[in-house]
Amino acid sequence: MASVQGASQILDALSALGRAAARELCVVLPRRPYDRRVQEHLVELTAQLTGRGVEVRVICVSEAGREPAYGDHVRRLARAGARIRTVADVPLWAAVADGRYAIAPADPAGRGTETVLLRGTASVAAYAALFEALWLQGAAYIGGSVRGAGGEGPDEREREALLLLAEGLTDDGIARRTGLSIRTNRRTIAKLMDRLGARSRFQAGVEAARREWV
Repeated sequence: MASVQGASQILDALSALGRAAARELCVVLPRRPYDRRVQEHLVELTAQLTGRGVEVRVICVSEAGREPAYGDHVRRLARAGARIRTVADVPLWAAVADGRYAIAPADPAGRGTETVLLRGTASVAAYAALFEALWLQGAAYIGGSVRGAGGEGPDEREREALLLLAEGLTDDGIARRTGLSIRTNRRTIAKLMDRLGARSRFQAGVEAARREWV
């Protein structure tokens, strides 16, 4: 385990992961801001890797399309060739190459800002497993929206509402998680119910699952 301090060392560590990746690079991308140089380098690295046949997969938060800077970064990664899925919440920043190397927070609980470069440890396996779990939960990101196999799917705000409803959150809980007002969330849910032909939230959840919207 090697400590990685500052943007320049993170750039070097990302480059090292890129050189090590023979099969894939997996990135968990939180909403919290990180250095612009790291963002630019990640886009460039994605283009380089996909250009030589290495798959790049990225997990981002589902409201990416509503936050201009974050949404723009995600779109640029997609244009560079990354496969992207969205989830309601991304717990931390991490990158894993071939399940053998990783860059991740020194403290996964988020206390402090130190980052570490990991090689072939149980921690790397844990971050790889976290990524795969999020990937299985996620919806495909397509130019700021998601699509299910059942046809025209919900936009990102709608899908986030469906996921939070599935967690059993109340209107107050959904408002706290999304940062939107209760009234706005209720309008979103009402529109979803209308589109799904549902008379209740439970029925909406069943129909959304049938259409593979969640």
